[in-house]
Amino acid sequence: MDKVARYDWQGSGIILILLCVLGITIPLTAVYFMTPLLRIETQVADGEKLAESMRARS
Repeated sequence: MDKVARYDWQGSGIILILLCVLGITIPLTAVYFMTPLLRIETQVADGEKLAESMRARS
């Protein structure tokens, strides 16, 4: 079985935009973006089949 990882961001877009607009807080913006980032791992039977179906959606 193959393992597939995806990332899901749980932060507030408004706060992220405000931190980007204030130029001095760019390092703080990067930290704020990375903190609420979740990594979700899923076991799949056939990773190649999943990859082909994802490419077909694009």
